[in-house]
Amino acid sequence: MPKFKTAIFDMDGVVIDSQQIYHRADEEFLRRHGATYNRDEIPAMLAGRNLKEGTGVMKNKFSIEQSLDELFEERKSLLAKLFSTSIEYVEGVKEFHKELISRGLQTCIATASNDELLTLIDSRLHIFEAFNNQIFTISQVGNKSKPDPAVFLFAAEKMQSKPAECFVIEDAPRGIEAAKNAGMFCIALTTTFTKDRLTQADIIVDSFKELKLNTIL
Repeated sequence: MPKFKTAIFDMDGVVIDSQQIYHRADEEFLRRHGATYNRDEIPAMLAGRNLKEGTGVMKNKFSIEQSLDELFEERKSLLAKLFSTSIEYVEGVKEFHKELISRGLQTCIATASNDELLTLIDSRLHIFEAFNNQIFTISQVGNKSKPDPAVFLFAAEKMQSKPAECFVIEDAPRGIEAAKNAGMFCIALTTTFTKDRLTQADIIVDSFKELKLNTIL
Protein backbone atom coordinates (compact mmCIF):
# COMPACT_ATOMS: atom_id res chain seq x y z
CA MET A 1 0.00 0.00 0.00
CA PRO A 2 1.24 3.53 -0.71
CA LYS A 3 2.49 5.58 2.20
CA PHE A 4 0.25 8.44 1.14
CA LYS A 5 -3.41 8.55 0.22
CA THR A 6 -3.91 12.19 -0.82
CA ALA A 7 -1.87 14.83 -2.64
CA ILE A 8 -2.74 18.41 -1.71
CA PHE A 9 -1.63 21.05 -4.21
CA ASP A 10 -1.22 24.70 -3.42
CA MET A 11 -2.52 26.63 -6.43
CA ASP A 12 -0.52 29.81 -7.16
CA GLY A 13 2.95 28.89 -8.41
CA VAL A 14 2.21 25.16 -8.16
CA VAL A 15 -0.81 24.48 -10.38
CA ILE A 16 -1.12 27.84 -12.11
CA ASP A 17 1.77 29.96 -13.35
CA SER A 18 0.63 33.13 -11.61
CA GLN A 19 3.76 34.80 -10.28
CA GLN A 20 4.34 36.97 -13.34
CA ILE A 21 0.72 38.09 -13.17
CA TYR A 22 1.14 39.16 -9.54
CA HIS A 23 4.36 40.95 -10.48
CA ARG A 24 2.62 42.90 -13.23
CA ALA A 25 -0.50 43.72 -11.25
CA ASP A 26 1.30 44.73 -8.05
CA GLU A 27 3.89 46.77 -9.93
CA GLU A 28 1.06 48.77 -11.50
CA PHE A 29 -0.84 48.94 -8.20
CA LEU A 30 2.13 50.43 -6.35
CA ARG A 31 3.03 52.73 -9.25
CA ARG A 32 -0.43 54.27 -8.99
CA HIS A 33 0.29 55.02 -5.35
CA GLY A 34 3.76 56.45 -5.83
CA ALA A 35 5.65 53.38 -4.62
CA THR A 36 8.18 51.08 -6.25
CA TYR A 37 7.64 47.34 -6.57
CA ASN A 38 10.60 45.19 -5.53
CA ARG A 39 10.40 41.67 -7.02
CA ASP A 40 12.76 40.25 -4.40
CA GLU A 41 10.98 41.73 -1.40
CA ILE A 42 7.25 42.06 -2.02
CA PRO A 43 6.37 38.47 -3.11
CA ALA A 44 8.01 37.09 0.03
CA MET A 45 5.84 39.38 2.15
CA LEU A 46 2.63 38.37 0.39
CA ALA A 47 2.99 34.66 -0.39
CA GLY A 48 0.43 32.53 1.44
CA ARG A 49 -1.65 35.51 2.57
CA ASN A 50 -5.18 36.09 1.33
CA LEU A 51 -5.63 38.93 -1.15
CA LYS A 52 -7.04 41.43 1.32
CA GLU A 53 -4.43 40.68 3.96
CA GLY A 54 -1.66 41.09 1.40
CA THR A 55 -3.14 44.39 0.26
CA GLY A 56 -3.07 45.53 3.87
CA VAL A 57 0.61 44.62 4.12
CA MET A 58 1.39 46.88 1.17
CA LYS A 59 -0.86 49.66 2.46
CA ASN A 60 1.04 49.66 5.76
CA LYS A 61 4.50 49.28 4.27
CA PHE A 62 4.07 52.15 1.82
CA SER A 63 1.74 54.29 3.98
CA ILE A 64 -0.95 54.42 1.31
CA GLU A 65 -3.78 56.68 2.42
CA GLN A 66 -6.84 55.08 0.78
CA SER A 67 -8.96 52.67 2.79
CA LEU A 68 -8.14 49.00 2.76
CA ASP A 69 -11.46 48.18 1.10
CA GLU A 70 -10.76 50.62 -1.75
CA LEU A 71 -7.25 49.31 -2.25
CA PHE A 72 -8.42 45.71 -2.11
CA GLU A 73 -10.97 46.32 -4.88
CA GLU A 74 -8.40 48.16 -6.99
CA ARG A 75 -5.81 45.41 -6.67
CA LYS A 76 -8.39 42.68 -7.29
CA SER A 77 -9.51 44.46 -10.48
CA LEU A 78 -5.94 44.61 -11.79
CA LEU A 79 -5.44 40.91 -11.09
CA ALA A 80 -8.82 39.92 -12.52
CA LYS A 81 -8.05 41.42 -15.90
CA LEU A 82 -4.78 39.50 -16.15
CA PHE A 83 -6.14 36.23 -14.76
CA SER A 84 -8.98 36.21 -17.29
CA THR A 85 -6.62 36.63 -20.26
CA SER A 86 -3.13 35.38 -19.37
CA ILE A 87 -3.17 32.56 -16.81
CA GLU A 88 -1.73 29.14 -17.74
CA TYR A 89 -0.88 25.90 -15.97
CA VAL A 90 2.59 25.40 -14.49
CA GLU A 91 4.70 23.30 -16.86
CA GLY A 92 4.45 19.60 -16.09
CA VAL A 93 1.67 19.80 -13.50
CA LYS A 94 -1.00 18.20 -15.66
CA GLU A 95 1.21 15.22 -16.46
CA PHE A 96 2.22 14.83 -12.81
CA HIS A 97 -1.40 15.06 -11.71
CA LYS A 98 -2.41 12.41 -14.23
CA GLU A 99 0.30 10.09 -12.91
CA LEU A 100 -0.95 10.52 -9.34
CA ILE A 101 -4.46 9.57 -10.44
CA SER A 102 -3.16 6.54 -12.33
CA ARG A 103 -1.51 5.35 -9.13
CA GLY A 104 -4.76 5.59 -7.20
CA LEU A 105 -4.07 8.72 -5.18
CA GLN A 106 -6.67 11.33 -4.39
CA THR A 107 -5.84 14.90 -5.33
CA CYS A 108 -7.12 18.30 -4.32
CA ILE A 109 -6.14 21.97 -4.14
CA ALA A 110 -5.89 24.03 -0.94
CA THR A 111 -5.36 27.69 -1.69
CA ALA A 112 -5.32 31.18 -0.20
CA SER A 113 -6.65 32.53 -3.51
CA ASN A 114 -9.55 34.96 -3.61
CA ASP A 115 -12.81 33.22 -4.56
CA GLU A 116 -13.66 35.71 -7.31
CA LEU A 117 -10.25 35.29 -8.92
CA LEU A 118 -10.59 31.53 -8.62
CA THR A 119 -13.79 31.75 -10.69
CA LEU A 120 -11.91 33.64 -13.41
CA ILE A 121 -9.10 31.09 -13.34
CA ASP A 122 -11.61 28.28 -13.68
CA SER A 123 -13.31 29.94 -16.66
CA ARG A 124 -9.99 29.87 -18.51
CA LEU A 125 -8.38 26.63 -17.27
CA HIS A 126 -11.35 24.51 -16.07
CA ILE A 127 -9.46 23.80 -12.91
CA PHE A 128 -12.48 22.52 -10.94
CA GLU A 129 -13.10 19.85 -13.56
CA ALA A 130 -9.42 18.89 -13.56
CA PHE A 131 -9.48 18.37 -9.80
CA ASN A 132 -12.91 16.76 -9.63
CA ASN A 133 -14.29 19.82 -7.79
CA GLN A 134 -11.95 19.17 -4.87
CA ILE A 135 -10.71 22.75 -4.41
CA PHE A 136 -10.66 24.24 -0.92
CA THR A 137 -10.03 27.87 -0.05
CA ILE A 138 -9.26 29.81 3.08
CA SER A 139 -12.70 31.43 2.86
CA GLN A 140 -13.96 28.04 4.07
CA VAL A 141 -11.81 28.21 7.20
CA GLY A 142 -12.47 31.73 8.41
CA ASN A 143 -9.89 33.28 6.03
CA LYS A 144 -7.03 31.91 8.10
CA SER A 145 -3.97 32.49 5.94
CA LYS A 146 -0.91 30.28 5.81
CA PRO A 147 1.19 29.49 7.87
CA ASP A 148 -1.98 28.63 9.78
CA PRO A 149 -2.58 24.97 8.82
CA ALA A 150 -6.38 25.35 8.73
CA VAL A 151 -6.88 25.05 4.98
CA PHE A 152 -4.66 21.96 4.73
CA LEU A 153 -6.38 20.27 7.68
CA PHE A 154 -9.77 21.14 6.17
CA ALA A 155 -8.72 19.64 2.84
CA ALA A 156 -7.53 16.44 4.54
CA GLU A 157 -10.81 16.14 6.42
CA LYS A 158 -12.84 16.64 3.24
CA MET A 159 -10.73 14.02 1.47
CA GLN A 160 -11.24 11.67 4.43
CA SER A 161 -7.51 11.42 5.04
CA LYS A 162 -5.38 11.76 8.13
CA PRO A 163 -2.66 14.45 7.98
CA ALA A 164 0.02 11.76 7.92
CA GLU A 165 -1.63 10.27 4.83
CA CYS A 166 -1.26 13.55 2.90
CA PHE A 167 1.61 15.24 1.13
CA VAL A 168 1.53 18.89 0.15
CA ILE A 169 3.13 20.55 -2.87
CA GLU A 170 4.03 24.18 -2.16
CA ASP A 171 6.17 26.96 -3.55
CA ALA A 172 6.38 29.46 -0.67
CA PRO A 173 7.91 29.49 2.83
CA ARG A 174 4.61 30.34 4.55
CA GLY A 175 2.87 27.51 2.70
CA ILE A 176 5.56 25.03 3.65
CA GLU A 177 5.28 26.14 7.26
CA ALA A 178 1.52 25.63 7.09
CA ALA A 179 1.98 22.10 5.74
CA LYS A 180 4.45 21.22 8.48
CA ASN A 181 2.14 22.78 11.08
CA ALA A 182 -0.55 20.44 9.76
CA GLY A 183 1.76 17.46 10.29
CA MET A 184 2.09 16.75 6.57
CA PHE A 185 4.99 15.80 4.32
CA CYS A 186 5.87 18.71 2.05
CA ILE A 187 7.43 18.97 -1.40
CA ALA A 188 8.65 22.41 -2.49
CA LEU A 189 8.94 23.73 -6.04
CA THR A 190 11.35 26.55 -6.85
CA THR A 191 8.84 28.17 -9.19
CA THR A 192 8.63 31.28 -6.99
CA PHE A 193 11.45 31.20 -4.42
CA THR A 194 15.02 29.91 -4.46
CA LYS A 195 15.98 26.72 -2.63
CA ASP A 196 17.53 28.56 0.29
CA ARG A 197 14.08 29.98 1.14
CA LEU A 198 12.40 26.55 1.06
CA THR A 199 14.59 24.52 3.38
CA GLN A 200 11.73 23.60 5.74
CA ALA A 201 10.32 21.30 3.05
CA ASP A 202 11.08 17.57 3.02
CA ILE A 203 11.96 17.58 -0.69
CA ILE A 204 12.89 20.51 -2.93
CA VAL A 205 12.77 20.28 -6.73
CA ASP A 206 12.99 22.78 -9.57
CA SER A 207 10.18 21.28 -11.63
CA PHE A 208 7.60 18.50 -11.73
CA LYS A 209 9.86 16.62 -14.15
CA GLU A 210 12.39 16.22 -11.35
CA LEU A 211 9.82 14.79 -8.97
CA LYS A 212 9.97 10.99 -9.00
CA LEU A 213 6.95 9.38 -7.39
CA ASN A 214 8.82 6.19 -6.60
CA THR A 215 10.87 8.14 -4.06
CA ILE A 216 7.72 9.34 -2.29
CA LEU A 217 5.17 6.53 -2.46
